[in-house]
Amino acid sequence: MRLILLTALVPFMLTAAENQATHCQLGDAVRVIEVVYPEGTELPCEVHYGKDGQSSVLWRASSEVGYCEQKAAEFAEKQRGWGWQCVVTAGKSQAETSAQPEG
Repeated sequence: MRLILLTALVPFMLTAAENQATHCQLGDAVRVIEVVYPEGTELPCEVHYGKDGQSSVLWRASSEVGYCEQKAAEFAEKQRGWGWQCVVTAGKSQAETSAQPEG
């Protein structure tokens, strides 16, 4: 039974991972917390933080699935606690979203 279940899950585990971004805004200031998958798979992953046109890597993981997602969610929650309004988006990189015209 376990072998059948594992065999059924393997295709889902091998699918490409989409970047996930959380956009936080306070007044005119915008911050982006993004989970990036450099190889297109769940691991390795990085958590990027963008502000004032600059981006830095806050966390990286190469062996623990879910680590980057957890750290990004915790950091977004901290931002909310500081009064920021945060919205999660998936599949768009920080460069794509910052290149979009403001409306």
